[in-house]
Amino acid sequence: MKSVALTVSGNRYEIKLDDEFADFVNADLKEAGVNLNTDNKADKLLKAYLRLAKQVTSHENEMELLVETLDNW
Repeated sequence: MKSVALTVSGNRYEIKLDDEFADFVNADLKEAGVNLNTDNKADKLLKAYLRLAKQVTSHENEMELLVETLDNW
């Protein structure tokens, strides 16, 4: 287990996650512009969440298209 920790509006949050998932979360937060070692405004977390939500929606649409393609094959 690894920790993911960040500070938002002066409050520090830390959660333990499986190693591989923690690495993914830390990398994704950094890529989204969230600072893991300094304070962040809440809008940074919202933007990071929306970024992931967009990716999930895109992946779901791709999977639906693949299923339709396979059903029609």
